[in-house]
Amino acid sequence: MGVGSGNLRRFAQIGRVLVRHGFGFVFDARRERREERGLQEVLAPSFGVRLRRALDDLGPTFVKFGQLLSTRSDILPESVLAELRKLQDTVAPMPPGTAQTIVERELGVPVEGLFVSFDPEPLGSASIGQVHRAVLRDGRVVAVKVQRPEARSRVESDLELMRELAGFIDRRFGERIFVDVPGLVAEFEGVIRRELDYTAEAENARRFRANFAGSRVRIPAVYTELSTSRVLTLEYVEGTRFYAIRPLLLRPSERRRVAELGAEAIFRMAFEHGFFHGDPHPGNLILTPEGDLALLDFGMVGFLSRGDIDALGRLFVAVIDRDAPAVLVGLEELGVRYAPEVRADLVQEIGEFLHKYSGLSVGEVTLGQALSELVSLARRYRLRVPPVFPLLTKALVTAEGIARSIDPTLNVYDVAQPYARRLLVERYRPRAVGKAVEERALEYARYAEDYPEQVRQLLSELADGELEVRLRHRGLDNLAGEVDVLANRLVFAVVTGALIVGSSVLGAFELGGPAVPYLGVPLVSFLGFSLALVLASVVLVIIFRSGRL
Repeated sequence: MGVGSGNLRRFAQIGRVLVRHGFGFVFDARRERREERGLQEVLAPSFGVRLRRALDDLGPTFVKFGQLLSTRSDILPESVLAELRKLQDTVAPMPPGTAQTIVERELGVPVEGLFVSFDPEPLGSASIGQVHRAVLRDGRVVAVKVQRPEARSRVESDLELMRELAGFIDRRFGERIFVDVPGLVAEFEGVIRRELDYTAEAENARRFRANFAGSRVRIPAVYTELSTSRVLTLEYVEGTRFYAIRPLLLRPSERRRVAELGAEAIFRMAFEHGFFHGDPHPGNLILTPEGDLALLDFGMVGFLSRGDIDALGRLFVAVIDRDAPAVLVGLEELGVRYAPEVRADLVQEIGEFLHKYSGLSVGEVTLGQALSELVSLARRYRLRVPPVFPLLTKALVTAEGIARSIDPTLNVYDVAQPYARRLLVERYRPRAVGKAVEERALEYARYAEDYPEQVRQLLSELADGELEVRLRHRGLDNLAGEVDVLANRLVFAVVTGALIVGSSVLGAFELGGPAVPYLGVPLVSFLGFSLALVLASVVLVIIFRSGRL
């Protein structure tokens, strides 16, 4: 696998953890048994629990990888996602005084010169950093996020092993599994590297603050002069975390207002700003004493381009019209990919899905139900979905869950309706239509300009004999493996036959030399026959275990 000697011990530990939790089939040398056992383990009811426990045992980096997987509803069933959501990124706090030392080293000033007080007890402690409450010399209260000194080296080491393990799994299972494991690790690498750079989180916070300026959604201010890539100082926000809100203690009108405020913030981020919070769980939302909503933790975010938002508008129109082919085209515009041969079946199932929900009022079905069914459809047809959309799906479903936990009577479709209507209005405004026509005309003009040159290059390559045709056959890898196994068995058989013939010749033309006691057979012949017997036994065992004579 190419694992460096420095990581060999850690890789051995990963192997032991995987074996202990029932994932030892990954290392099985025999393909048939590996795939058969792997299918049994993955389909077992306990798969989600064992996966969660394995990631938990592997340490903080793998826990964060599991948390990323918990957003990928397009590739994992809900039972597994529910288990992965239980993963908690909480670890023991750093030793006393460590956080202050890091702050002083990063900012170049003693803690006493920056803060009137710096609470040594953290407000929260995670795998990458921990947060402390402090008071500036002018009396302002701040939250200081300090990165652990070992965080970067540990993450880099674990990422290297995760890439090796992902490549190993990909080589052993390849296209026989739906999940692109190396792609998932690459996606996770980008996410966790951004989390390690607090300047990126600071920029996210500033962008959210600008987007929500003048609204009842409050984003903590960033103290740039007291922040680096390893220290982030934010305005401290007083209030009640959403998980601690007691809805029955609020007036019905206040419950409705708070629930709508939380849901509306997510819809506004996604469908107006195109920049949304990727992890809006109840611990990251605060109800302030003034009744405002405050958002925290801006390490995981999602981006939607203007084209993505426009495509969502077109998709919404297709859903309203119950036009299954147009829905599929809308999904394609959003980057969804599928095998051409399943298109007809996919259109039919989408049509059935649309008609199923068309007879229900919006209050009779939750957003989570509809999205879950769509996600199940995506898994069944192995649709390739851009990573941002599972993250958006998670954000929307989480927003609905939070809103309904505060006010169960809330209909999130009523909250989403103004944004959907705005998307439709924007789509059919004369200016928008004219712009779309202009863009399409320019696109066709570019095609017309490029085609002559492409045809010229093709004819030139044909004339020079340099045209290359690449053939990719999905079954060739398996066939190559079968041929390799057959060749190995053939080599064993040939070597065994040669040993038998050679030993027989040496025995028939005995020219002296040591003999085996009691048998009277030349020692050289005896050794040759013995080795031939061992090799023949190995070949027979392999053949019988394969079940194919």
